Amino acid sequence: MSISNAAYRQLLSEYEEKQLAAKRGRRLRVQKIEAEIPELSGLNSQLTEVSARLAVMRVKGNSESRAELERSRAALIEQRNMLMERAGYSVRDLEPVYECEACSDTGYVNGEMCSCMRARITDILYDQSNIKEILKKENFRNYTLRYYSNDPVSPDSDETPLSAANRAARTAWEFVQNFDNTSDNLFICGDVGTGKTFLSNCIAAELLDRGCYVIYLSAVKLFGMLADSTFGGGKKDGKTVEDLYGCDLLIIDDLGTEYTNSFIQSAFFNCINERLLRKKHTVISTNLSMEMIRENYSERIFSRIMEKYTLIRLLGGDIRIIRKMEE
Repeated sequence: MSISNAAYRQLLSEYEEKQLAAKRGRRLRVQKIEAEIPELSGLNSQLTEVSARLAVMRVKGNSESRAELERSRAALIEQRNMLMERAGYSVRDLEPVYECEACSDTGYVNGEMCSCMRARITDILYDQSNIKEILKKENFRNYTLRYYSNDPVSPDSDETPLSAANRAARTAWEFVQNFDNTSDNLFICGDVGTGKTFLSNCIAAELLDRGCYVIYLSAVKLFGMLADSTFGGGKKDGKTVEDLYGCDLLIIDDLGTEYTNSFIQSAFFNCINERLLRKKHTVISTNLSMEMIRENYSERIFSRIMEKYTLIRLLGGDIRIIRKMEE
């Protein structure tokens, strides 16, 4: 599972705080119980001393002395348990209460990451993606082809919006399935409302659930971050340029809605080229045709996209209008 270094450090701090909270809770409970059972304090002190001596004996290997200490320890434990039971307490009341019993709030079990930490990382990844709430609705589970017409787009073509959308969905799913084994990228184009953003969100949701570090940004916001990094020298929205270059998947939505100038073209090329060099995946969606991409951006950007990206083209009318009319 992949998250930013800053997020991982924060995660470790969270787990350390959980352990400290469990120990604080135990200490307060023990103090309360010992106040109600005065004899318990002395027994606990004796148990601590005997346990420490046993630890030394195990190292030295004196079996006779160790056996005697084991018997003393067992007798003290039995006496302590009887006192607690009479007062209505359980031995469990002397133990720390962890949020996750499997890993005792360490995040790891036998050297392997615990399921609780995996779940927490998934939450962090969703937060980092910028589209956490949207992905609850826009994912492959809710993907539908019902809004795409099966009428040919032109008299001399068998292509329909439905066949194009079906092919796009298959390509997107294969992209997700082969994510760890290839360095593929997707370029999704089509008119307004044909489902480009929804398909991008489906890809994001699936990969986030698999523990990938996904960042989703509009083109306007992406270039704003790159400009701020270049001219402002700082972090924006908790992310750095290193996050943009190093995340498992960067989704750039609505390319072409930004104001284009020489800086934007240079920053765009540097971003997609650096990610190609690092073998990191990128998904770009746009309302622009490939001809307009060539006209609005440099030849080297157009060349990179044509060479390194799989083209997905969506056809048809504005789904948002069709859905509204149905409602």
